[in-house]
This record gives sequence, C-alpha cells and structure tokens, in this order.
Amino acid sequence: MLIVFFLTASEEQLARAYDHLYSELAPLRLANVRITRDNWQEYLGDPSYYGDFLVFFDQEIESLGLETLLERYLYSSALLGSVGSQLQPFVHLAFGLEQGLPQVVTQGLAYLACTFLDASELIENGAIHDATINSSATSTSKKEDEQILFDLIGADQRFGGKIDGGNTFHSSVKVLLQSKGDLLKTYMAEQPRCAHLKERLNELMILAAKLTTCCHYAIHDNGEQHLDWFLGGGQLLASALAFQTLIDHAPSTAIDLWPLANLQFLSTLCTYIVQGRPLHRLDTSRLHLSSWSECTATIVESSDIKAILAFQALRKAYTQHPEADVYLETANALKNFALKNGIWVKGGIGW
Repeated sequence: MLIVFFLTASEEQLARAYDHLYSELAPLRLANVRITRDNWQEYLGDPSYYGDFLVFFDQEIESLGLETLLERYLYSSALLGSVGSQLQPFVHLAFGLEQGLPQVVTQGLAYLACTFLDASELIENGAIHDATINSSATSTSKKEDEQILFDLIGADQRFGGKIDGGNTFHSSVKVLLQSKGDLLKTYMAEQPRCAHLKERLNELMILAAKLTTCCHYAIHDNGEQHLDWFLGGGQLLASALAFQTLIDHAPSTAIDLWPLANLQFLSTLCTYIVQGRPLHRLDTSRLHLSSWSECTATIVESSDIKAILAFQALRKAYTQHPEADVYLETANALKNFALKNGIWVKGGIGW
C-alpha cells in the first residue's frame, strides 16, 4: 500500500488496491512456542512460527538495538544464506531499513526465519569475484555470456520433467535444490566474473528486467497477454535492489558480502527452471515508448498489485541506472499488459 501511495495514487485508487490486497491477508497466529537466543535456529523454515519469530525479534530489537540485531541475526547468521520465498523476506527487510521502520525490519527477519531454505553450500562455492576484470571493456561480452548461459539452461534436458514440489513455488525450489544441486553448482560456477559486487548486482538487475516479460505463452491464441507470476512480478528485480540496500547498511564486521550476488543468481536460476524455462517474451520492439509518468498513471489505475510492484522495482532500478534502456522498455510492456487486462499465470514444472 505504501508503494501505491508513493506512486501518487488517488484515494479511490488506494481503496481499490486495498480491496485487492485484503483478500490475500491472513490473520497473525502464534504457535505458542517460546523462541529464545538459545533455540531460535531450531525453528527455522516453518511458516507456522512466523508470529513467534516476530515476538522474538521485537524483543531482541528492544534489547539490542537495530544495528546489533542485524549484525547478530542477519549478517553473521545462517539467514544470510536463505533462498526461501524467492528472497522476498530480504525485500521486506530492506524496505524497513530504507524507510526507517524498525518494526518492518523485524517483520522481515521473522519472514526470513520462517521461510528459511538453506543454500549456503551453493552460494559459497560459486565464487565470481575477480579483481583483475576490466569492467568497461567486458560489460557487453558478459551480457552475451549470461544470455548464452541461460540458453544452455533452457536446452538442458536434465532440468526437464515435472518437479513434485507439493504445488507451491517454495516447495518446488526446495525439491530442485535437493535433486539437482550438483547441476546447479555447475551453472553457478559458469556465471560471469566481476570485479565489484554492486556492478554484479547491476548486471543481475538487468537480467531480472529482461526475464520480466518471459512466459510460456506471452500472447495466447485468443489474443490474451500473459505474464509469469514469479518471473514477471518484479520479485527478482526487487531482491537485487534489496541486496544493494543491505550492502549499504552492512556493519564493518561484514567482510565478505559476495555470497549475496551468488544468492541472487541462484534465485534467478531456480525461478527460471521451476517456471519451466520459458522461451517466449512479450515483444516490446514495436511498442511506442511512453514516458515514466504515463506508465505510472496507467498501471496505478489498473489496481493490478503485481504490475504495480513490478513497475516500482523497474522505476527504482532506472533511477539508479538511467542509461539502461531495458527498464523503460519493460515498464512499457507492463503498461500495455495492464491496458489489455493481462493475466498472471503461475504455470511451470513445479505446479
């Protein structure tokens, strides 16, 4: 709702957005367990403990303060290696940091803890830091290498077949990590090298923007426009932006944050694979490019929450890197999608 407000929505538009969101809200429940500093890691990865984790982290921030809380439970803990819930807990947490809202930070930590999915082995072994790389001389070739890498993943039959993931995205990623861990390691090791962490995250932001318009049937036979719920909803771009925020707020004791870039790349790989490695994209080449303000007006008016969140991530990425054409092009694709009452689809090999 805050994002809709920041996009200068009218009272009527805010009310419509709230009505869309309200149906998806669940009441906060407690499992009546006492989470403490000694046992908190025993309850990781169980969504039923969200309320109990929230109580715990609220108590800890009162006792320790925000900086020590993050140093202890984020930057120096196993939580920094979680790929759960498509990295959206990091987005929630980073939003709290950006807006100076400690309660939103503790919500993000509780969300991160209860959706914990350990990927530490994969992200620690996928070293991509190479200080000898000349960034300006190799940026184009690195983008081409990444495109080739995803083309190879798209053609790799070892990722074929249906994942029996319990009919949720999170559980499908969990099965993928368990069943194809060695294969994922192979592709993690082939990602482009980079000299600077934020530069690598910038590359991953561009990749996320490109994947936004990927879907199995971008335009259906009956003319309907489709976008993939997990590739097109802005989650991948939002998590890359969130990691930039977490780097900016990192304590001096957090020496190596390169695993964050690996975590972002791993989440991108897993999302692309679980969603069936779609090859089709909405064609943006023939679109008349509207301005950001025109795109904002159309997308906010649609009250499509996923389109609004994706658009906000694109706009934020553009403010950081206005030289990248892909953000405005993708924003126009979202505008066109909203105008045509496009359909969000969840289909993939994990459903």
